[in-house]
Amino acid sequence: MPSRPAFDLRLVLAHPMFLLTQLAATAGFWSAFIGQIILESKSVGVPWFGIFLQGFLNVGVFATLATDNVGANRFQLSVFLAVALVMATIGVNLGIFQNSSYQLAVGAGWLIIAIVDILWILYFTSTDDAWFTALFNVGSSVHFSSRSSAAAAAAGFPGSSSGSIHGGGRRPGSSAAVGGGGGSAINMVGNSSGASVSYAPYHGLGGTPSGLKTPGSAAGVGLQHLGPAMASVQDLHDGASPNTQSDAASSIGTGAVNLKARALYSYSASPDDPNEISFTKGEILDILDNSGKWWQALKADGGKGIVPSNYLSLF
Repeated sequence: MPSRPAFDLRLVLAHPMFLLTQLAATAGFWSAFIGQIILESKSVGVPWFGIFLQGFLNVGVFATLATDNVGANRFQLSVFLAVALVMATIGVNLGIFQNSSYQLAVGAGWLIIAIVDILWILYFTSTDDAWFTALFNVGSSVHFSSRSSAAAAAAGFPGSSSGSIHGGGRRPGSSAAVGGGGGSAINMVGNSSGASVSYAPYHGLGGTPSGLKTPGSAAGVGLQHLGPAMASVQDLHDGASPNTQSDAASSIGTGAVNLKARALYSYSASPDDPNEISFTKGEILDILDNSGKWWQALKADGGKGIVPSNYLSLF
């Protein structure tokens, strides 16, 4: 499947509030930084740790947005932004109430930084349905990955882009699955490269007889990305062949898992990437491959291409 670049500047440029706060944070940083250099030359103590911490945070927030890793980095950013806010408060008190123009410049720079830090902390610590998140996203044509989607990716719940192991089936893109429900079925799914699976530990196997049937032994298990074998323990003891994928598919039924997603927001495909497709809010898409941040999707009109996963919700 075509992949998207890991770093995309358009994600920042398409979000007015993040673009505005990034510009404000940069201006505040340089105002405080230059002012502190002058004050240091006049033997006035200044919080150098705070200014360098803020510089790293400005870069870190920008990189997080440009790589759409908000869901993965929001906790760490919130913690360090809280520390930087304390340092910004010290910087404001250092200069804002003084008469020297250099100290006033330092204080003004730190005041701007403090306001931006507060806004960023509120955004990164808010849930997706919080009023501040909706307010901060006003006018934005992009929607960054959320904390819930990052947690779902780690746990393997719908809406995540990574594989999982959970009761009742397997998410496409994972390399192994354990079927839920009753019975004693063990599903051994090979990887997509076709690596062989050894069945030597099972006694009673002789030759390679055909006719693998698994009635009721793996009900509800999807066969997308099915590897070389899928058999129950009883089938293995009965001497069934582990390499009859077509028979296993016919007995369980292909198409049992048909991933669909509903568009949470409208999206316009980039003219620079012919692999992208556009869709409208509420549109239903068939998901062909949900690995990574960009999924392969099929529209009702037959259009096929890649779509941003954080714009969709599986159901």
